[in-house]
Amino acid sequence: MTVKETQIWERFNTNKPLLIKASWLKEVYSLDLPTELRWIIGERLGLLAKEGWNVIKVLINDYGNQPELIHAAGLCHQKEASNFLLKLLREKEKPEIIVVRALACWGAILSTTELKNILNENSLQMRLAGLNLLQFKVHSLTVKELLDLVVDLLDDFREEVVIQAIKILQRRDEKEIIYFISKIARNGTDKTVETALIALGAIGNKQSVDALSKLSRQLVSKTHRIIAQKQISHQYITKFY
Repeated sequence: MTVKETQIWERFNTNKPLLIKASWLKEVYSLDLPTELRWIIGERLGLLAKEGWNVIKVLINDYGNQPELIHAAGLCHQKEASNFLLKLLREKEKPEIIVVRALACWGAILSTTELKNILNENSLQMRLAGLNLLQFKVHSLTVKELLDLVVDLLDDFREEVVIQAIKILQRRDEKEIIYFISKIARNGTDKTVETALIALGAIGNKQSVDALSKLSRQLVSKTHRIIAQKQISHQYITKFY
């Protein structure tokens, strides 16, 4: 380890993140540093908001769109940084995971077409990142728009994707949403069925209670029937009938 690296680590270990100036982080940043150290520098810059963004811009100009600098841009929560990240997203024919993750807190400003392009990617990490972005728009979309974005993901062979998609859908209470969640409760894996049943309980309207009532009688698995019954017991059924 070089002396320079030792000095950087010592500074990080002996000072609170916000006490380290962006100007110092700019001076010590170098592509010759180990990846881990560059990422920490980027994260520290991101924590410094506008002051950090002013340095991040300079470093991007000097060193290019390094992953840790794109990540830092996402952390600083500056309007100009979000514009920069959107530009990166729109320049590429296929979305890049580092850019999509950096946009994590700006999902509301993405178009449905952009979200669709992200969610259409097959990789696990891209789909999870896309669903994270979608949560910021879930209440501004029509039922048709939301289902168009999510319905294919409900058939994903990876439980993580299906579970996250269910959790997005459960924030709405329309009958079409309840239908698709109920469908998973009938045909999913143990984990996705359980998640779907809990989602129906979380929705908590007459349609979801009716769906749970049917499932509590019709599901093959006794364990799943019990979960459905417990979700019904959590509802104040008297307000629906």
